[in-house]
Amino acid sequence: MTAALPDMAIIDSTVASLRAFGGPLGITALVASLALCLASWIPGASAWRRRALWAAAAVLLLGEGLLVWFHVRLYELAAVVDPSTGTVTGHVAVPVWVESEKLFVWALVLAVMMCAARRHAPELASVGSVLLLLLVAGAVLAGRPFTDPLPDFLAQYTGYLRGMAVGGQAAAQAFQGMEGSRLYFYDTWYMWVHPPLLFLSYGAFTMSFAAAVQAAMQRRSAFEETAYRWARFGYLPLTAGMLLGFPWAILAWTGESWWWSGKVNMSIMMWLLYTAYLHLRLHLRKRGMWRWVLALAFLSFFALVLTYVTTYLVPGAHSVA
Repeated sequence: MTAALPDMAIIDSTVASLRAFGGPLGITALVASLALCLASWIPGASAWRRRALWAAAAVLLLGEGLLVWFHVRLYELAAVVDPSTGTVTGHVAVPVWVESEKLFVWALVLAVMMCAARRHAPELASVGSVLLLLLVAGAVLAGRPFTDPLPDFLAQYTGYLRGMAVGGQAAAQAFQGMEGSRLYFYDTWYMWVHPPLLFLSYGAFTMSFAAAVQAAMQRRSAFEETAYRWARFGYLPLTAGMLLGFPWAILAWTGESWWWSGKVNMSIMMWLLYTAYLHLRLHLRKRGMWRWVLALAFLSFFALVLTYVTTYLVPGAHSVA
């Protein structure tokens, strides 16, 4: 029944609780990442590097746990009611890697991979710590998953509750929009499989880039081999994620020219560049090929960054611009 709809004050209270605990936690994550960066670069502080890395990863895991609690709480509250029958059609299950939480998840994946690294872990941490600091800073200062959580979803659900309160045609339109988002975006299997695979590949490619930078700086083939191994690991979830994304795009964006979307085209370009990198690497022993392999590794990661940025700068079906 319509009585199953929550009072917006309850959702506001949940958001306030997230801000109260998550705000300081986000700042702590930023400080921990900065401490890791200092421990990795300042001579004499390397003894603290491993501890700083685990501390940063622990804070990020704690933050992700808080976000999971917030999403579970929203699922319990965010019921969708059909105004024509008064029955609950379902609850909105918002994934924990959308909207303002993307960079935070990317940072968490990178931190876990840095903890799990065995080959050249100290050297990878020097570049990796800078990349982690940039991701955490972007998440806390720009994404703001704790202080401004899920702005698009909360705005849509608030509008839905207002439409339901008005009744009539406004309620019907609000229901159609919210139910469509629930069925074909938030609750669909695609959103629970496609993005995690991509973030797993993003973390691996970031590790690969850190190793490639070390290979270029120290001129050691061992680092290039590490870069190749991480890129090879990241290539599999990237390919799987993209293959799973195309059937969903055909169904979700029927009637739209989604294949011209900047994000889609940049994603394909990134995949092609990493494909070329892995293939070119097979000919590493040829004269002069080492430099080309490293150059393509850098170019591939640059395409990855552009793929992410395109989501916010270039309009299209797969974009928030």
